[in-house]
Amino acid sequence: MEPSSSFGKFFYFSYFAVGSYLAKSLLDQVGSLPLHLLYSTVEVQSHDDAYNYLLFWLTKQRFNESKNRLIASTSLSSGLDYFSEDSDDGEFDDMLDAEASDTEWKASLSNTRQLLWSPSEGIHYFRYGGRCLALTRQIEERGTMLYTRTDKLRISCLGWNASILKQLLLEARVEYSQKEKGKTVIYRGAKRSYDNDFYWARSTARPARPLSTVILDHEEKTAFIQDVQQYLHPSTMRWYSDRGIPYRRGYLFYGPPGTGKSSLAFAAAGFLGLNVYILDLNATQLTEDALAQLFQELPRRCLVLLEDIDTNEVTSRRGDESKKKRKGNNKISLSALLNTIDGVAAQEGRVLVMTTNHQENLDPALIRPGRVDYQIEFKLANRNLMMQMFQNLFRDVLPSIDSHLEDTCHRAPIRRPPAHFLPIVSSTHSPVGKGNPTMQPFKSSDSEAMLAVCIRHVNMRLFHP
Repeated sequence: MEPSSSFGKFFYFSYFAVGSYLAKSLLDQVGSLPLHLLYSTVEVQSHDDAYNYLLFWLTKQRFNESKNRLIASTSLSSGLDYFSEDSDDGEFDDMLDAEASDTEWKASLSNTRQLLWSPSEGIHYFRYGGRCLALTRQIEERGTMLYTRTDKLRISCLGWNASILKQLLLEARVEYSQKEKGKTVIYRGAKRSYDNDFYWARSTARPARPLSTVILDHEEKTAFIQDVQQYLHPSTMRWYSDRGIPYRRGYLFYGPPGTGKSSLAFAAAGFLGLNVYILDLNATQLTEDALAQLFQELPRRCLVLLEDIDTNEVTSRRGDESKKKRKGNNKISLSALLNTIDGVAAQEGRVLVMTTNHQENLDPALIRPGRVDYQIEFKLANRNLMMQMFQNLFRDVLPSIDSHLEDTCHRAPIRRPPAHFLPIVSSTHSPVGKGNPTMQPFKSSDSEAMLAVCIRHVNMRLFHP
């Protein structure tokens, strides 16, 4: 028994020693592993839209109230993009809904901007979805110029499953989208100061403009909106794909200045729920590579606006010597612009709108079918459009003006406006001074003169646009 007992003890301690050695080796190996293999991380940089989603979500969380390291600001700004919360807190909308008095409205003008609280630089811990998450914020200053700060947000959790982090970002995106519901977000092509690269910088978010405020022939406006709607429909994309046709659509608005070309583009974007991306082809240091990169970074559903393209010498007719004599800094060739719009590598799914005051000055290659599929001419306002404009401005002031205008504006020629065309206002409220505000007879049938007389005799103290 004794030898056998000694032999068993020997094997027992041998197994223990080997097991201890293997355990120690395993611990040493685990200890030498990089820590990032033990947790999942999602990083968001300030030049991406996801940064706006996440930072906005963080400012709205209750755990911010218990933090002792915060950044106070009146706007969410990364140094690259900027947007203020003043128009998004709902205070002004509440005032409009409640029909606040002039005193309340004037008092609101002196209010300072709303303070926004976000986590400061460093590591912060919080709970979300029953899990403990770590937020790391890193702020870097690049260069000495204004707006050169970059910001990184990093959210981490233990384990290799990043589903909780994806869920958080999805929730942040939904909340941010709700904040901008009913608004048109505008981006502009801009150059970063620290690396000279161009990117789409968020400019502003404005309430969607009603289509009814764009004074244009009703049939022309309706046909344009229906054309864009049909293009954006999923079945249209499949139709293009099945036939091997690039899924792109281009529009050209041309006509005199101030006739509503850009206004229709913004109103259409708001009606269709599209963001607007504005690019100035005359921007200094805009190269062909930067132009191609900007178009590659466009989302699939958006409206790209190129305004006043006739002012760029690149888009003018080839052989136009007067344009060639200009001394410009433009580094973009016409061929590069054409390839960006509809080349093999051109982005698909976007709506391209170009505006010009002089269609005849554009190179035919730029506006041929395939690059420009639909053209709308904007003319100076005629009698009917002037009546629409007047109705749009003064309908709330003069509820019965519709019938009067329709009855009056269809009479030709107009020498003297009817007595019932406008209400007689008291001398104390007349903007033209004291006395009897009687109308003078027209010396011509020009409808512009009729409109001027109408506006001059309206009680402007009752007019709130």
